[in-house]
Amino acid sequence: MSDANKMIDEMRTQLRQQQSELQRTLSAVESVTRNNSVIEKSMQDIKSSGNNFVWEAVGRTFVKVSIDDYEKQLKNQIRDNIDSINVLNKKKHYLETSIKATIDNLKQFVIQQ
Repeated sequence: MSDANKMIDEMRTQLRQQQSELQRTLSAVESVTRNNSVIEKSMQDIKSSGNNFVWEAVGRTFVKVSIDDYEKQLKNQIRDNIDSINVLNKKKHYLETSIKATIDNLKQFVIQQ
């Protein structure tokens, strides 16, 4: 196999890896976004229930927790999820840029051959 063919194969392999990583990143963004929606819906349901306490599962036990404390926990989860989404979006942008650059380089290399 010539050096040119090896280079093309390496670029194709790199492109496939980047595309695969991009798909995993997009799935992760979707999952975290969906999780935030579930948390927000849970907060609405808890507020509208009229109860002062909720039962939180801790291992095999249930612990009585005030709605205010539980709401703080849920808000912290949402905040953490938003941070995760921001990190994943940066990774997504990097991968999209890398994929575009790899495709452009591959096209240039093929044109030169």
